[in-house]
Amino acid sequence: MYALVWKTPMSRLGAELGISGNGLAKICDRLKVPYPPRGHWAKKEAGKPVVTYKLPARPDGIPERVDIHPTPPKPEPLPQVLASVTSTTAAISGIVVPETLDNLHPKVKAWLAQHEREQKEREQENKKRRRESWDWTRPLLDDLTERDLYRFRVTSAIFTAVEKAGGMIEDAPITGKVIFLVSGHKVECSIVEKMLKPLMRPEGDAAKWTAYAEHHQSGLQSSGFLRVTITTYLSGRQPQWIETAKNKIADWLPEIVGTVVAAGPILTERQREREETARRYREEAARRYERQRLKEIDERRWTRFREQATDWEERARLLLFVAELRRRLEVEGDIRVDDRQLSQWIAWAQEKVDALDPFGQGLAKLFESIDR
Repeated sequence: MYALVWKTPMSRLGAELGISGNGLAKICDRLKVPYPPRGHWAKKEAGKPVVTYKLPARPDGIPERVDIHPTPPKPEPLPQVLASVTSTTAAISGIVVPETLDNLHPKVKAWLAQHEREQKEREQENKKRRRESWDWTRPLLDDLTERDLYRFRVTSAIFTAVEKAGGMIEDAPITGKVIFLVSGHKVECSIVEKMLKPLMRPEGDAAKWTAYAEHHQSGLQSSGFLRVTITTYLSGRQPQWIETAKNKIADWLPEIVGTVVAAGPILTERQREREETARRYREEAARRYERQRLKEIDERRWTRFREQATDWEERARLLLFVAELRRRLEVEGDIRVDDRQLSQWIAWAQEKVDALDPFGQGLAKLFESIDR
């Protein structure tokens, strides 16, 4: 890896390996392999002196080799989305990102009022606390920045387009984590800044890129671009659009809105599939239960059948024993034992033996007793 990155520029080498230059740099960082700094190849090409970093000893826990798998291609758009984008494009053709704050969507216009209200409340709260005590007070709320207002304007265009295409705005918090309602289904969507971790911690005005720093992870900074993500899974995907210097969210408005609108039928189909899966599961569970019930009934019948056979064999043995008792009674005489005569004792035994006869009441009664 070390030899490769110092022989070929990272972007070109990454392309040969099927990944991006940044992805290759992350692998090198993980393996503790130094690679050329920015501008290295330009200086070398211009004949200027360059520094080649030495490969340090491999630290403990760092693998000797790594498998690099090419980045999988971006999945093809869902057929439902393609059809929806086509129909949506015509429906929202006149909708653009507003250049001013005059014609914002009502939901977004409410954010401006919310910010103004919160700003005044914090200011009044701070004044009150300063008069009453030296307790900690919440910091004042800064004015909305250009990045905030740009996000508001883009969100306004998306809201207007979604409603024009037949959707509804279910929930629209100022954080940008919004919920659309399409065909009775909630479609969650994130319209936020794409964040990045700066090399140096920004200070002063550079750090105040938003009035709502608490809405974002500490230590991250705005990339200067927006990211729109359908966070509701659509056939296992979360469609996402990230701005670049060349492409803006406005360029993808038909695609974004078309995906939101297509989410309704997609979620309806997924719901139908889940219900069908649940129905099949219930039916299979019922069949398993019925099979188990019939198996237990059959096992109980078989147990009783074998018990009847055992009684039959036991009765035959006991009949021989009773016959021997009668023979001996004739020899020894009918004397009294305890509360009855020997003949009465033998009659008692005969009654018990007869009760063991499974055929005493016929075959029908025999199998009725087995089936009870």
